[in-house]
Amino acid sequence: MTDLLGALGLIFVVSAVLLVVAHQFSIPVVPVYIITGLMLPPLVGQDLTLELAQWGIAFLVFVFGVNVEPTRLEAVTGDSEFVAAESVLILGGFGYGAALLLGLDALNAIYFSIAAALSSSLVGQDLIRREIYINLLYGRLVQSVHFIQDLIAIVLILVLSASVFTPDAIAAALGYGVLLLLIAVVVRVYLFGTLIRLSGGSDELLILTAIGMLIGFIIGSELAGVSIAIGAFAAGLAITKEFTQNLALLNGLDSLESFFSAIFFVVLGSLVTVPTLDVVIVAATLIVLIAILKPIVTIYLLLYRGYETRTACLTSFSLDQVSEFSLIIAIQAFILGRIAPDIFQAIILASAVTMITSTATKQFEEELYRFISRYPIFTSAHEKMAEQSNVESDLSDHIVLIGYGKLGTQVGKVCHELEEDLVVVDHDPDQLAWARREHSNYVFGDAMDPETWQRAGIDSCRLIYSTVPDRRLSERLLEIETEADVIVRADRTDEALDLFEQGAAYVNVPDFLASERLTDTVRDLLAGERTTETLRDDGTASLRDTQVDLQEAGPWNR
Repeated sequence: MTDLLGALGLIFVVSAVLLVVAHQFSIPVVPVYIITGLMLPPLVGQDLTLELAQWGIAFLVFVFGVNVEPTRLEAVTGDSEFVAAESVLILGGFGYGAALLLGLDALNAIYFSIAAALSSSLVGQDLIRREIYINLLYGRLVQSVHFIQDLIAIVLILVLSASVFTPDAIAAALGYGVLLLLIAVVVRVYLFGTLIRLSGGSDELLILTAIGMLIGFIIGSELAGVSIAIGAFAAGLAITKEFTQNLALLNGLDSLESFFSAIFFVVLGSLVTVPTLDVVIVAATLIVLIAILKPIVTIYLLLYRGYETRTACLTSFSLDQVSEFSLIIAIQAFILGRIAPDIFQAIILASAVTMITSTATKQFEEELYRFISRYPIFTSAHEKMAEQSNVESDLSDHIVLIGYGKLGTQVGKVCHELEEDLVVVDHDPDQLAWARREHSNYVFGDAMDPETWQRAGIDSCRLIYSTVPDRRLSERLLEIETEADVIVRADRTDEALDLFEQGAAYVNVPDFLASERLTDTVRDLLAGERTTETLRDDGTASLRDTQVDLQEAGPWNR
């Protein structure tokens, strides 16, 4: 116990020092943690190190499970199922073939191919946390693909962790795993809401309830003889964060995630040893499959499903790393003596490298997208995009509205009431479907793409209104050579001031506008210009009108 506490203390002390330096240069935390692990000497024995890695993964998988909200993923489920399944089959096939060419036996080739096929939901979604928060299309695609791949990974864990490879043992493991997931669904649908009500709004009870459910499901997985990661994943699915007064739970989970992220990624770095030539060759092959072939395959699959090039590229750049579930499979196989030590070390090395390179592809995603989009083979979706667009050929002096979410719906309604010609631009198929019902002119495409601008008639419009709080998009729109006024959206006042300086006619900062309106309301109330009764009546009426508008606009806008 003393050795373990000392190891954890050293992990956090060294990590904290390096994080201070990294923060000054805006370096992502994952590479810092892994490099910390590479720098530290072996802290504890290998058995305890592997145990720490598994527990770190389990707690992070739990947080991922909590963050999965199926209702937000419904719109892209069909596409993500296709992309996840096809990419696993294609990369798994290439990986298995490459492993055999390297001289691996069948079982080790399977472990190699699994590492090549599955992507890390922990790293990938940490990199696009903001995109998921503001509900961007490719953020939902990445989250949904990861969720489907994690379900595939759970099946593989149950099969490969069976005590013996016999039909009865595999069937028993699968049965226990499915049972845990079914219990999680039942708890989520029928029990968790009751637990929230019984907590009476107590922050402490909410956090203890979540931790208690995690421990309960982990105990259940231990009793069933399956991986604790499966129990942790089921516990996460049993909890929904979509309820009022959820701030304490979210803050508690963030702290939990930060704590175990440090443990897991530092331990992952510490597992990397000085590689032999054979390990380097196997790891390099795995890295090529993951960092180069996997994004190419993902891009083609998304283009085939009708998505435009930028969405396909940005989605693929969040799937180019080894999955934590692949690490669990490799660790369990190593403990059971089923995987060759060199293959295990190659998977560990490839994991560390790809989790670092993945942060680099995220940082330079726009540059990589522009490089890839130069090649005609990656622009095959434009024909399908044109088929889903409709703009009158003689349209001019119109308004181009980018994004048909909550704000876009309201702006579209105002334009309709004023009988203004409007072109809606969105790359979310379902949001565009709702725009198609309300408006006659619409473009399916990415607002960053010049071809989308051409279809929307930006050269002849008089106003461009972007409802998307994306600084890169806002700055790109302000670079367009057009006489039209440009209105954009920002989350922060300092960002808004920069956009004003770059030529924006107006910058919508929702928090700032809301605070101004609240200040005016308080001033009117204190000055006696409004009574509490009229204030309450006006507020209630406004909320009811907004609720009706959002219900008419579709479930993803609520």
